[in-house]
Amino acid sequence: MRDAYEGLGEFHDLFMTDVWGGLRPALASAFANLTPDATVLDVGAGTGIGTRLLARSTAAQVVAIEPSLTMRAVLLARVADDPDLIDRVSVLAGAAPDALDEVTGAVAGFVCAHMLGHLTATQRQQTFARLAALLVAGGTGIITLPHTTDPAEAPMVEESTRIGRHSYLARHGAAQSEYFVLDGDRILRQETFLSSWEPLTRDQLHDELCQAGLRLAEADGRIGIVRHAEARP
Repeated sequence: MRDAYEGLGEFHDLFMTDVWGGLRPALASAFANLTPDATVLDVGAGTGIGTRLLARSTAAQVVAIEPSLTMRAVLLARVADDPDLIDRVSVLAGAAPDALDEVTGAVAGFVCAHMLGHLTATQRQQTFARLAALLVAGGTGIITLPHTTDPAEAPMVEESTRIGRHSYLARHGAAQSEYFVLDGDRILRQETFLSSWEPLTRDQLHDELCQAGLRLAEADGRIGIVRHAEARP
């Protein structure tokens, strides 16, 4: 299977810090009281920006699952270069739902952030079912929620950053993303990547969670808290 991030991985982390930063309060609220013998899954961990936030929000063990070799290489390097992570973060190669079969024992929580749209509806349903089977009673999941508006109607998003003498410009649309590397006004490189994201609605998400025996217990903007369906506030 082709690695969708083989080219995009070069630019991925340049524009993700603020996106992941919004998860920090939810991670702390859900997992701060876990003990070192507990385990939390980071499903679709990418390059580990969110994994690092998760590990710094809890004393639990973290299992980071990532299918892309490109992204996983950065993830492993990030973990290996951080003394606070190297003893507590384990990395599994593979994609949900199948990679979840490699998880041994129950888990106290899970995170599915900015990744559900990379799965088909069937894959999401199977992923939620396996997470429900792994999650302890009273455990918590954190997911990022779909946009409430049609992605095709969303405006083009443009963002930029500077590293050394070069500026990096990104333009994100519903169907593709473009990246420019500039030296002053001169374009050194331009790369275009088609989107593999499969949009889902909040109603679809609700139905898929219910079929797995899970429920959306709380929703705050783009962040949702997931628990077993039988759990009550």
